[in-house]
Amino acid sequence: MIIAIFTSFTFVTAFAESPSAIGGQRGEDSNRQEEQNHSDTNGRQHHQHRIAYTFATADIPIPDHPGRIAFPEDINDHGVIVTNFFLDGGYTLIADPVKRKSSNFETTTFNCTGLAFADTAAFSINDKGQIAGYCVNAPTAPSKQFGFVRNRSGNHILLDFPGADGTGAFGINDRGQVVGQFYGPLRDDHGGALSYRFHCFIWDNGQYKQLDFPRDNTYVSCGSINKRGQVLGEYITVTLDNEYLEHGWFIYDNGSFILDFPASFEHVGGPAIFLADMNNDGQIIGQRSNGDPDWNGLFLYDDGKFYDIELPPEFAYADVRGINNKGQFVGMYAVQVGIDPFYGWPIYENHGYVATPAPPKRSQDLVAKAR
Repeated sequence: MIIAIFTSFTFVTAFAESPSAIGGQRGEDSNRQEEQNHSDTNGRQHHQHRIAYTFATADIPIPDHPGRIAFPEDINDHGVIVTNFFLDGGYTLIADPVKRKSSNFETTTFNCTGLAFADTAAFSINDKGQIAGYCVNAPTAPSKQFGFVRNRSGNHILLDFPGADGTGAFGINDRGQVVGQFYGPLRDDHGGALSYRFHCFIWDNGQYKQLDFPRDNTYVSCGSINKRGQVLGEYITVTLDNEYLEHGWFIYDNGSFILDFPASFEHVGGPAIFLADMNNDGQIIGQRSNGDPDWNGLFLYDDGKFYDIELPPEFAYADVRGINNKGQFVGMYAVQVGIDPFYGWPIYENHGYVATPAPPKRSQDLVAKAR
């Protein structure tokens, strides 16, 4: 089925140049605001660096269901988008541009089993068109969750970590390496399940490697792996009663855990941080929430610095999901379209989007503006 998924364009005014690593070699930025980050008494960083993107609406119609749309989960460098939708169970939808610079896409629906209510969901697509996700093998119990890798031709393999009760694949790089999470059997000789049951894995050419954060009683999940082999992951340290003690994020790089990110305090009503995806340059797209206006919003992490992402003024809310090696990222946004006549509440409408780094300002433009 051929569809046109870009329905409108919204442009953000570029008031600070993006990091030059986006779509090119690192170098000196002509108009990046180099204001010093600072922290408040809770250790929250106020990120003064800013970056501009153009946002294009990307509503992906669900085949044979007029009026129903899906929102992008991930995008590769060729503009191929992967997303999911739910009808009689969960399905994955792949939107492939007919021409590389076209807004017309050919869509393909995928489900591991083809059985109603045997859910399939995808989260990552690489530049070879390989897709990683998870699916269940039966619509009702007894059933088991498997990870999967689907190649461009439509064939797929299932991933089943040895001895696991269930496996999910969340990220795949251009070398075909996969990361995800598996959960083991329940135990009656230990505390709460979060403290022992959930682990990361790396799958490489049929071989599994378990990856855990080096702390006792800690839940882990890994969502992204890049071509360098760096892994983006999440950890939650808990009590034996499953009560959160610490929630944070890490980059696993050749045996080392890099902890460059603020802790997430949503479990105690404080500011939260979410890291969605990482590309081959080590750039990470994420979101801050549950705080004040200086904290909340989307951001890009690049070379040790955080850059706030300016949203179009009509966006009431936006989330973020996947990033490619060109620096494009995808997600969902909401706009207010009215007021409920009875309750007086705002009415919102949701759409998908693709965000592209805005072109750098020319030095002569900056000089003219300074005058």
